[in-house]
Parts: sequence; structure tokens; C-alpha cells
Amino acid sequence: MSKVTVDIIAALEKIPYVRALRDEDRRSLAAQCVVTRLVKGERAFEEGHTPVGVFLILAGRMHLVRSAASGREQILHEEGPGATLGEVPVFDGEGCVGSAVAADDSLLLLVPRRLLLECIERTPASAASVIRVLARRVRKFAALVEDLSLRDVPERTARYLLRESNLADDAALVLPDTRDVLAARLGTVREQVSRTLSQFKRDGLIEVEGRRVRILDRTRLRRLAGDHR
Repeated sequence: MSKVTVDIIAALEKIPYVRALRDEDRRSLAAQCVVTRLVKGERAFEEGHTPVGVFLILAGRMHLVRSAASGREQILHEEGPGATLGEVPVFDGEGCVGSAVAADDSLLLLVPRRLLLECIERTPASAASVIRVLARRVRKFAALVEDLSLRDVPERTARYLLRESNLADDAALVLPDTRDVLAARLGTVREQVSRTLSQFKRDGLIEVEGRRVRILDRTRLRRLAGDHR
């Protein structure tokens, strides 16, 4: 067994429904997987296209993006190493629900659809794991729908800043490269995002230096985010 195959098997074990497969099926699947590199902005698959397989993110960050005819985009979710993309179209056989766009230079592992489905069909425990994975994805989309339909832009922006601040290693969080990307994350347009951030700054809630944002008044920002603790 080659070093590459051993590394791919280790990577595949990060996917719950692959980890549940029989050893021989996992080895067979690993032999057919393909490692692919994407530069920032490149796409792994396009919205509406026929799925070729599940993508496991080995390095980098990916956005799943839904586009309107007008050109406006909504980022459905952002994923990093260890996460998977493309399960829904792989398992229901329909077109991809969005486009997978590299937010950074990324390394992906393509797990081919046909062989993956054959292996899962032979392993009931793996099929049950698929259900759990898809159920978690539904919950994430339900939370997104709640944000877009029940929260205004200032509330969504406040929630985003608080969430990213909690994830940041530094004292300040770093905004996406452009206001367009941030707007796509928040389900609005860049002008509205810029106005909201400017208002937060005038109100003394945040300090902005380029793309770096430091939260100055976390209590008031939590109230704006709908957190009344």
C-alpha cells in the first residue's frame, strides 16, 4: 500500500459515514479518490451541475454559494478542514444546490459518487450516519433561514461580529476581503453592510482599522444581536 493511499485512508476516516464502512470498502474507496488543488476564487463544482462526488476539505476554506439571476450571491455556509461538501446532490441525485468556491487556496479530496454509494449500501451503520450528517446540515440551513427572514441587517451583522470575535485568536477579528463577500454572508448588499458598520463605529460599539474590527462594547452589541443576557 502506497504512502498516498495510507494518507487518503486517514483523511477519509474524518467522514463519519466513511469511517463506518468495512475496512476493505474504505481501502477500495481510497484507491479511487482524487486530490485536487484550488486557488482562491476557483470552483470545485457549480450550482445545478450533476454531482461527481463528495469533497472533503483537507486544507483551506470553501464557501457554498447560491446565485440569483441578478448576480447577487448568498453564502449558504463556510467550511474548513475536515468538513465535507456536496452530500445532498450526491445522495439525492439532483443538481448541486450551490457552487463551491475557494475562499482561500484549498486542497480537496474528491470521493467518487458511484463507488461511495455502492459501499454505503452494503453497510447499514454507514447509511444511518449519512442520515445524521444530513440532519445536521438541515439544522444549519434552518438557522440561516431564521437569520435571513426574522433578523434585520444590523442584528445579523452584530451576530456575525460576535461569532467571529469568539473564533478569532487575536483580540480583533478580520473581515472578509471585500464588502461584497461580507454582504453575501449576511444576505444583503455591500452598501447596507458599509452603512451598518459605520453606524456601529459612530455608536462606539466597534473600532475599524482596514479589515480588522475590535469590539469595544460587547454588551450593547449582544443586545443588538438579540441576546439579552
